[in-house]
Amino acid sequence: MTAVHAEPGTDVRGIDSSGEFRDLLLCFSVEDVEKHVFSRCDHTLVFSRHHWLRYKGDYRLRADLRAAVDDLRGRDPRTWDDEECELVLVLYVLSLAQVGLEQLKDVITLDELRATLEARLWSYLDALGQPRGTTGPLTIIEMAGRVTELRAQVENFYYRHSIIDGAAWHRAEGLIPKASVDLGTLTPPVEALLAGDYGLTAGPAEERLREATAIALRRDGCAAELIRGVMRAAVADPLLRVDHATVTCARGDMLDRVEQMTGSEAFFTDTVLRDGLDLADFAEQIGHDSVDRLRKTTRARMLKLKRGAVRNYFRPGCLQGQWVEKAADYMIFRNEDAHYRGHRSIGCSTGGRAAYTVRYENGGQLKELPPMMGDFRVVRLSHAEEDLFTAADLVHVIRYSQWIRAVLEETFRRGGIVEPPPPTRGAADRDDTEAMED
Repeated sequence: MTAVHAEPGTDVRGIDSSGEFRDLLLCFSVEDVEKHVFSRCDHTLVFSRHHWLRYKGDYRLRADLRAAVDDLRGRDPRTWDDEECELVLVLYVLSLAQVGLEQLKDVITLDELRATLEARLWSYLDALGQPRGTTGPLTIIEMAGRVTELRAQVENFYYRHSIIDGAAWHRAEGLIPKASVDLGTLTPPVEALLAGDYGLTAGPAEERLREATAIALRRDGCAAELIRGVMRAAVADPLLRVDHATVTCARGDMLDRVEQMTGSEAFFTDTVLRDGLDLADFAEQIGHDSVDRLRKTTRARMLKLKRGAVRNYFRPGCLQGQWVEKAADYMIFRNEDAHYRGHRSIGCSTGGRAAYTVRYENGGQLKELPPMMGDFRVVRLSHAEEDLFTAADLVHVIRYSQWIRAVLEETFRRGGIVEPPPPTRGAADRDDTEAMED
């Protein structure tokens, strides 16, 4: 239905109201509506981060909206009331625009959807230096298509990042110019790491990181301690001012069968805390003062996220071929501990995340791991307004993530691994319903 059909009146691009949408659906078979419309509604519901939106006068969660959509599936569109028809149209258009429900504010209505897409469209046009004017008003379907088209152009020059407000269940989007992120100048803590532990004091940043990787593989047999060293540099960096950092990535021993990386043993994940951090100072806020509990909870959640995302990426379904963790590759999060015990237990108040692809060779072919199988995130426990994470802070998260990526790619290029898998699967590998959530 996203294409122009030969039959009169079946061009979906002209749709701009729920009534028009309902009339169009009546031109199609039940099978076509399921295939082209409800499948997109399903995609939006799965793709979206947690949300809390008004529908028919009441605030609803994902399960409520899924139940409403399932009810509409079994009914003739002529029996749908205006709000029901609007719900299906909004979910359908969000899928076309690749925008989640959490980016709407407060309500699921066509007016709110239009305001959200218009803000995104203006942001992209401004970033690209293009005028906001068009040859005429865009329908809601055309606006979704235009947002998707411009997003691809924006990504050539900007890092798109999500700005998550966990208390408000809302996500906005920001843009960081790629030219503003200096990957070629190492921070003083990373310089100290390479000089002190690896004897590397001169040369381009990525070249030294790759040389350090080679030394680590010869000396340690794996790259884990080098990666932990970069993490310790991050938590010691006054530019970041964070309390703990976590890296999650492919371990490297299953690159010939990535689709089977659905077990915890396929991934490396570890959390490093800032020297001098005393969790007793935050015990009332996070509910404990145990470093071990914080690290195990974070580990359990990260492994659960990656395992599930790999399954969705490779198995048949509406998310096949898409790496979905409810957010863009880059994220600023604020008030993340407002609703979840898991977030509170690791002090996940504010911070940032950068995810990245990792290139490797297999069978003589250069390949890439699915996006976000490399994941670097940092956390500040403070609730103080002046400690809220910003785009300026995220710039440094991106820098560290790319330096870690360089280590991983050199590790895999040399046939190494990040760290040998543990001999037995422990409790930390099991799903933890109270663990950190994206």
